Amino acid sequence: MNSKNIFDLISLKNKVSIVTGGSGHLGSAISESLAELGSSIIIIGRDDKKGETFAQELSSNFNIDANFIKADVNSKQSIDSLMKNIGKIDILINNAFTWPTIPKIEDTDWDDFEQTLSTGITSPFYMAKKSAEIMKKSSCGNIINIGSMYGMVSPNFKIYRNKPNMGNALAYNASKASIIQMTKYQAVHYAKWNIRVNCISPGPFPHPGTFSNGKEWFESELKEMNPLHKLGEPWHLKGSIALLASSLGDYMTGQNITVDGGWTIW
Repeated sequence: MNSKNIFDLISLKNKVSIVTGGSGHLGSAISESLAELGSSIIIIGRDDKKGETFAQELSSNFNIDANFIKADVNSKQSIDSLMKNIGKIDILINNAFTWPTIPKIEDTDWDDFEQTLSTGITSPFYMAKKSAEIMKKSSCGNIINIGSMYGMVSPNFKIYRNKPNMGNALAYNASKASIIQMTKYQAVHYAKWNIRVNCISPGPFPHPGTFSNGKEWFESELKEMNPLHKLGEPWHLKGSIALLASSLGDYMTGQNITVDGGWTIW
């Protein structure tokens, strides 16, 4: 038989993964999926207590090496300092983002817009650039950018009519559309070093801390907007992460996998 064993293909044993925002709402499920497959994990974030506790849990539960490093991925200096101390990277997951607090275009100023773009596209670009410098040394690597369904379609403002302050801001959507295109460009550029670059666009995955009131109504509206009539839960990302991070996806690069319950098909 010439085929490879699927369990060998999916294994991430002896791999080192970096996950920005790796202890957050979606990031924790992403980190957990990598740990379950045997990868060592470096979680990047700003909340040391939460990050260190989560890293300890991963180490204990999955018998892998997991560490938290406090860093601000919006800062070039912070990223440069971080990368100086990392000797090996097999997998980078660009997951960190800052949710904009001002959804209306009329209320958004220059600084608000630039701050969101910094987290949404400039930071993933620079994290990938610095990680690729390390990956090139071994002629192998894997970069996964986290996009959004709102990088592909405009928000339906009907679902925000009773919650105007929860509308998705233009800068967020623009950054997520940009990251899908950046993924394609990076995939072509880094292919010569056998570095694969792909994107996962999730949604809707409402954060449990989003609501102060009206949760049931809002969730009902979201469910009505996709064919499966249900909301995404963080664990729904595990399949696409396992595919793209492992050798199961060895012949995939430049792709955007949408995990949205069918939201973007109509």
